[in-house]
Amino acid sequence: MRKALSVLTLAIALTSGQAFADQSTLAALQSAGIALTGAQARTVAAAHGDALADAIANIVAANSEAATTIVAAAVGAAPDQAAAIVAAAITAAPDQASAIIAAAITAAPDQAPAIVSEAVAAAPGQAPDIAAAAMTAAPDQASAIITAAVTAAPAHAASISDAANNAAGNNTASAKNRSSNTTATSNPPNSVGGPDTAPISAARAQTAATNDADNSATSADTSSAATSSSPSSSGGGGSASPN
Repeated sequence: MRKALSVLTLAIALTSGQAFADQSTLAALQSAGIALTGAQARTVAAAHGDALADAIANIVAANSEAATTIVAAAVGAAPDQAAAIVAAAITAAPDQASAIIAAAITAAPDQAPAIVSEAVAAAPGQAPDIAAAAMTAAPDQASAIITAAVTAAPAHAASISDAANNAAGNNTASAKNRSSNTTATSNPPNSVGGPDTAPISAARAQTAATNDADNSATSADTSSAATSSSPSSSGGGGSASPN
């Protein structure tokens, strides 16, 4: 009898709007190519609030190689649950904390400080790596990210600061490289000092040398013609005898 009531309760729940409150999260996971069992699919579809984070954590634990894809899809579909989802996912796959943070913040950048706070609280020993990954994913929120990380793990404040500074330095270097590449690409071909100047100068030098050679040959031909048309010197075979 009790079993029959449980089945009936489940059937009623599955037909209610509350049961499918996170149908969009289920659809996002399926669209991302995550293979789910029937039980996992039903759990996600029926989950809401903290239950969704637990459901995602169970899926991450069963598919740790796809942790970042799972988290990105779930956070993108339920950004208001991003921090809880990330904390649960890191607990399920702690060796992928940095990648999970980057994927989550990329999917919901506005939630970066909250994500960092919950993630560091879940794995304080990885606070520096979490802060660095967050800084790389959302450099414009650096100050808020550092504050969130230090507040969640004050004992790691110094290492968090060092990791954040390194991440900021790497971001600056990358930005400079992109700027340098853009400037080099925008240099118009054949401009003075541009990348094609050397080939053009060489071509002009070759043309000038050819012209000089042609001019020298023409001068030589003209001189020879003038000499052959002048009167021969005394005793020459071609001189005219006086009448």
